[in-house]
Amino acid sequence: MTRRMSDPAFRDDQMSRIDEPQVRAINALCDELMLEKPQFSVPYIAPHYGASTAVILALSSNPGPQAGGAKGSGMLSRENNDGSAARMSDIYETVGLTDDQIVPWNAYPWHVHETHPNGLPNNLIDDGLDALKRVLDRHPNIHSVVAHGGDAHRSVKQFMSKKRFGAYADARGLKVWNTRHTSNRAFILREPEKSIALEGVCEVYREAMRHAGLKPIAALKVDLPAPMTGPELRTAARGELLPLLPGAVEAEARISEYVNALPAQRSQRLLVELLLRDLAS
Repeated sequence: MTRRMSDPAFRDDQMSRIDEPQVRAINALCDELMLEKPQFSVPYIAPHYGASTAVILALSSNPGPQAGGAKGSGMLSRENNDGSAARMSDIYETVGLTDDQIVPWNAYPWHVHETHPNGLPNNLIDDGLDALKRVLDRHPNIHSVVAHGGDAHRSVKQFMSKKRFGAYADARGLKVWNTRHTSNRAFILREPEKSIALEGVCEVYREAMRHAGLKPIAALKVDLPAPMTGPELRTAARGELLPLLPGAVEAEARISEYVNALPAQRSQRLLVELLLRDLAS
């Protein structure tokens, strides 16, 4: 079951239990972070997670509206009422990952989604590194970090650098994997690319689970449709991009984001098709 935070009874029950032992340490940290920046909220970790026993940390960008917004649950949860959370639940079920084995966090844990809906500036990425280390300090069983999306990728790159916490990460055997964000925007893909992209995220989690001493559910062999032809790739890209381009000012950034989110094979084939078309004109 997903999106259970849309049920007020479930949401209220989860919020009433944020001081339970399995999440007490990390939610105390959320309180500390809110005291440090009282103008911003920090969503708590929902107690259906077993943060105290987690061996994997799932890192995203910053709390979305269904977690930290005015109408949000006030918690990070795969049960939040949005597509990203629902997709994360599907991934966990596919690989056999349970709530007592993983905990979510954000590169910038304070809620700033309204002012930074399209990504975090470098100064906020930097500001979030100390909070990430404090999470890891309180949860010594975490050995794998799965970073979702560009902001999280930049965060872990800085965190693992020699200038920051590289020696700390090495000493505790921490390993990082970069993968696609689970947002709807990151999955604006047609088949078979969407299924390939989702399986790519699942395979990253399988690797992270093995590193942390867990045994994942093996991937099922699936017969996927034949890849699209060059003209079909152009048509698909046009259809998927046009709804994302409200104005010319944002066009380059949105197109870049779209291309970066494509599976490598598809982006290479699209580039070849466009070059062939250009050379033939």
